Amino acid sequence: MTKQPNKSTDSLGKSRVSLIRCLEYSPEKLLSSLKKSLELINFPLHHYRGKKVLLKPNVMMPKKYGFPANTHPLFVAAVIKIFQEIGAEVVIGESSAGSQAGVTFTSRALKTSGLSEVAEKAGVLLQNFDLADAVKVKVPNPFVSPVVLAKLLFEVDLVVSLPKLKTHTFANIITGAIKNLYGCVPGQIKADYHRRAPRPEEFYTVVCDIYQIIKPGLTIFDGVVAMEGNGPSAGQPRNLGVIIASQDGVAANAVVSQLIGVPPLRVLTTRMCAERSLGQADLEKIEIVGEKLAEVEVKDFKLPQVQVINPGLYRLILRLTQTQPKINHKKCTLCGICADSCPVGAISQVDQKMIIDYNQCIRCFCCAEVCPTQAITPYRRYWIGNWLSQLMLRRW
Repeated sequence: MTKQPNKSTDSLGKSRVSLIRCLEYSPEKLLSSLKKSLELINFPLHHYRGKKVLLKPNVMMPKKYGFPANTHPLFVAAVIKIFQEIGAEVVIGESSAGSQAGVTFTSRALKTSGLSEVAEKAGVLLQNFDLADAVKVKVPNPFVSPVVLAKLLFEVDLVVSLPKLKTHTFANIITGAIKNLYGCVPGQIKADYHRRAPRPEEFYTVVCDIYQIIKPGLTIFDGVVAMEGNGPSAGQPRNLGVIIASQDGVAANAVVSQLIGVPPLRVLTTRMCAERSLGQADLEKIEIVGEKLAEVEVKDFKLPQVQVINPGLYRLILRLTQTQPKINHKKCTLCGICADSCPVGAISQVDQKMIIDYNQCIRCFCCAEVCPTQAITPYRRYWIGNWLSQLMLRRW
């Protein structure tokens, strides 16, 4: 991966963030507004001519086209066009939240949200991170190390984060530029990281580690229609009509939070990344270009009811409901497709049996999806976990 240019600051050393009005998801208006936002932050588009660019939208759930928890597909389409116009190779990658019966929602989410259609029309690769190769990266984190990330992230010249402007109930207030990259963790290992680091101040150290590893070269918030209230999925749509862009994702986070009336340092991920010098969170050291923040700031934006969860209970529930693949050796024909398809190499043949190394397994269930004899199925080790899962599913 080539080094991304660091030109997100002006001559005074301030991080630069553009704040642009865009009132609707019209392809023409999106394209002109996005181009203007990149020009205002002096983003060097020409640098990526002939280069490979990965777009990371926020497609959280398998909900209908335009659902306000997901980055709008037309927003993604406009960003694709901008990079294709200068001759870049564009790819898209995502791993959605949640699963049912051991199968993650990503494939459904990409199709239902409209992103699959956008990618097909644009002729770009859309990679489901749950089904792709992954790598392990060591981090100095007492809760989670190494972290598992999609391999594609390290094969591109630029990572562009396209977060949705929306709230988040798990003590972080907004999802934002930093939390969006948690979708680069494949499969159900995302839930495992929650189990290992159940307190917000623990969990967000993992999120910040991921941001520090990936360090996107560009962040563009979809704030045309935002989500307020109890996000990241159960809130209500709010027409804000804005696009926020920066080469400094932390600064973009800071401007977004102030835009909805939240002091930037109240957002844990913003504060933690700023403390690591991964970006600027001090509004006095951020140059906002385009619209004036005071004229766009929303005074009555509905904030989430922040969850307060007993960490011990949360860890127990996640452990009890944990699902892993199990091989039925009577059905298995030793074809080896599962081993070839495992993104982390957790399956091997031992004494005429295919064996899963659960210390390596990330529970992406690629093996179950590709098995031609359906010999691999989701398995929950604890009977009470089945009961809890059914209870939560009915409630959801």
